[in-house]
Amino acid sequence: MVTTAPEWHRWASAERVRGRLTEAANGFRRALALDPNFLPAQYALALLLLDFGDVAGAAVLAAQMSTGAPASIEVLWIEARLAMANAQWKSACEILKNLLAKPGLSEVQTAEAHLSFGLALGELGDHAGAFKAAATGKALQRGHYREQASSREREADKLRRLGRWLDQSSESFRSPLPARLDARRPQHAFLLGFPRSGTTLLEQLLAAHPHVRTLEEEPLLAAAYEAFLSDEAACARLTDLSGDEATAWADHYWGAVQSRVPDVQGTLFVDKQPAGTLTLPIISKLFPDAKILFSIRDPRDVVLSCFRQSFQMNAMTYAFTDLQEAADCYDACMSFAERARARLRLPWLDVKHEDLVQDFTSELDRILDFLELPKHKAMSDVVAAAKSRPIRTPSATQVRAGLNRRGLGRWRQYSDALEPVLPTLAEWVERFGYAG
Repeated sequence: MVTTAPEWHRWASAERVRGRLTEAANGFRRALALDPNFLPAQYALALLLLDFGDVAGAAVLAAQMSTGAPASIEVLWIEARLAMANAQWKSACEILKNLLAKPGLSEVQTAEAHLSFGLALGELGDHAGAFKAAATGKALQRGHYREQASSREREADKLRRLGRWLDQSSESFRSPLPARLDARRPQHAFLLGFPRSGTTLLEQLLAAHPHVRTLEEEPLLAAAYEAFLSDEAACARLTDLSGDEATAWADHYWGAVQSRVPDVQGTLFVDKQPAGTLTLPIISKLFPDAKILFSIRDPRDVVLSCFRQSFQMNAMTYAFTDLQEAADCYDACMSFAERARARLRLPWLDVKHEDLVQDFTSELDRILDFLELPKHKAMSDVVAAAKSRPIRTPSATQVRAGLNRRGLGRWRQYSDALEPVLPTLAEWVERFGYAG
């Protein structure tokens, strides 16, 4: 039985890891009801409130934290996040400098602070300083996670391996499997592409539609990846998958969806997976009627943003700790997507982030036509749509600011630093129409 503030904090932390953010917030509140000055719960709840866009609520907690633990690492970090959320970039820089001078900061926290410092410097126009701070933060992350990453397949190598396999196995994807499709299941779309390509903005817009339910980057196909794509033997199992097996795996997926989105029946379910492009062969086998929304953004802006932002660490985001490896990963992902588009029988729509920002109404109409959804007025208020739901990705601040053109073409401000990777990205800059 949960009876103390530390116990409620542990319970709420577990709920947060599971992605049950509302339950986690309520658990942290229960901890604070028992002990209003319990710093770990104050800190965790403040971070969650920022995810929900509740800047005022986080500020109240920050003031309470400051009274009990002035100038602590937790207080400085929340104050820095608040300053950035309010676009107070000079203040954020000063707080982050103080944070970086604080003894006891872990290597991971130091890396995170350098990356945030770089973002603030960039907003102040110090692009050389911003890139230097990002490089410092990424180098720290790369060193910290190097041993763990050494036991994993590099993301670019993984994508190229899967691309070669798809070339050799495309015949097995020509006809959908005779799976027993359940008419009661929701309509289905996957939102794919690459991290920092505009998927968060698009997901938030779609979630504002009353006939749409979305889920933000839950690993719903992680088990299927291990079973069917993790090595050559696994790929062979996917090639030979029977209709009954496909049905069983699809049922498992929908069970996981319904445990997270109880009211999904009778809707269009959009599974947002910006790092999930490599699962396209699984999608083709298990969900032959699913639609693919593929988000595209200027490759130079994408790779720059991946290098400057902090992410939860995994095989793909480890690639973002090195500029050249980030560009290689992007190149491998787009090459794989081109193969999948040509060989898999999936309805597919490319969505350019720049088109959505600059010609919002026309582009949204095109997306709704593809998804066979009626227009709805709730989708026209981008800010309200973004503020109504938690956003756990680095795009939260930009998306809550609405249709923002400031990030378009930002790579030009960093063109000298990006020069080593421009040849790697040149094919996609040309292919996607960003040359010139």
